[in-house]
Amino acid sequence: MLEETKVLVVDDVPDIVDMLAEFLKLNGCHVFKAYNGQEATKVLNREKADIVIADIKLPDTNGISLLERIKLEDPTTPVIMMTGYFEPNILVESMKKGATDFILKPIEFDKLLLVLLRAKREKELLTEKLRIQDSLEDKKKIMLLNRELQNKIKELTAMYQISAKFNTVRVHEDVFEKVLEITKDIFEGRSAAYYIFDGEKEEIFPVRIIGDKGKMERRITFDGNLTKDLRSLKKHIELEDLFLVPLVIRSECIGFLGLEKKKNEKEKSAQEELFLLKLIAEKASTQIENKMLYESLFDSIIQTLNSLIISINRRDAYTQGHCGRVTRNSLKLANLMGLSDYERNALEVISPVHDIGKIGIPDSILLKPGRLTDEEYEIMKNHSLYGEEIISRFEILSNEAKIVRYHHERYDGRGYPDHLSSTDIPLSARIIAVCDAYDAMVTDRPYRKAMTKDEAVAEIIRCRGTQFDPEVADVFVDMIRREGQFKKGENG
Repeated sequence: MLEETKVLVVDDVPDIVDMLAEFLKLNGCHVFKAYNGQEATKVLNREKADIVIADIKLPDTNGISLLERIKLEDPTTPVIMMTGYFEPNILVESMKKGATDFILKPIEFDKLLLVLLRAKREKELLTEKLRIQDSLEDKKKIMLLNRELQNKIKELTAMYQISAKFNTVRVHEDVFEKVLEITKDIFEGRSAAYYIFDGEKEEIFPVRIIGDKGKMERRITFDGNLTKDLRSLKKHIELEDLFLVPLVIRSECIGFLGLEKKKNEKEKSAQEELFLLKLIAEKASTQIENKMLYESLFDSIIQTLNSLIISINRRDAYTQGHCGRVTRNSLKLANLMGLSDYERNALEVISPVHDIGKIGIPDSILLKPGRLTDEEYEIMKNHSLYGEEIISRFEILSNEAKIVRYHHERYDGRGYPDHLSSTDIPLSARIIAVCDAYDAMVTDRPYRKAMTKDEAVAEIIRCRGTQFDPEVADVFVDMIRREGQFKKGENG
């Protein structure tokens, strides 16, 4: 799309110039370099640049002065301004002087590509407009050209919105649902659906729909040749009321994205919409593949963590039962408190291994039948740090590792290891703290008998606001009582 485009890059930082030049060359551009305004002027006198990318601040001039000189020489040359920080006044002044667009450092190449495409199209349209004006042709052509320019700007804006929306999708979210939401949003509320292929019946049918189910919820049968074409990934299908484009992962068609058509839609408009729908399908395929890779990697990590858990359990049988009970109560408490899917998933992974750092505690301390000395207790406290270190080795669990680190912090700031307080402690860690303490109190240990459940609940209530988050403590106590586990005089 940018092949053979001549681009002049102007910046006083060689690394930035080289980085942009490499990106532009990969996209088929011819690149000219300049490190100040004087060099840029010499290049423009010698070469005909299609697009100029210039920094606002240059050693011998400012970018706006360079912009004015370029526009004076050739008003059709698009100039994209760069800066390391956002200044509204400079932005407004640049646009008034004729700047095509404005990009911030560090540069996001997806956005830059869209800006360059827009600039190239603007160059073509402005050149054509100038030619028409110079030849004194009728105003109707100019109006049509302006309309085409606006349509292209609208199309490029939609392309940018699609990229931006997909960039916000996280791997733990329902990708198929998000894809349909994005499709509906881009196409102004029209119905969309995800279809899969039934090979035996030579038909496709919807498994996810957003919008009018009456229009989308039907099986679509094709003859053998059309089905073969669809699965060969070479075609889209245009029915009377529906567009269908394939979703492709590693050269395999995994389904189809369907979009409700406008009534009485013109051919040109339909082609423009198909272009955007194919772009959504392409990005959706990448997102789905990323999710598959993530889940595969995640399963491998869980298997590794389970192996570590088995090692701890063989050393200390208490840890095995304790972690299981803490996990069950933590997940029930998370549901009652309305935690997000992400937070509940994090608890499901971390709760079973919240004491994984005990693998680094010597047996003489971990398995000691009596109470620990002050010195031994200080060593035992390190298990939360060891646990964080183990979990954070898995990059995709780097955020969740903080839960392990902070599960012994106190609401009043007197916990360990960092003396965090109140809501500075992650909510998941505050939930584990209550469930962890409760289970410890109602479980027999070699150096003390278990409390009764009513005694343990009373202790939770007594420590709300000091050791425990008051809201978490209150919901936990209600949960224990509602489940019928609070029976006076009953032992844990």
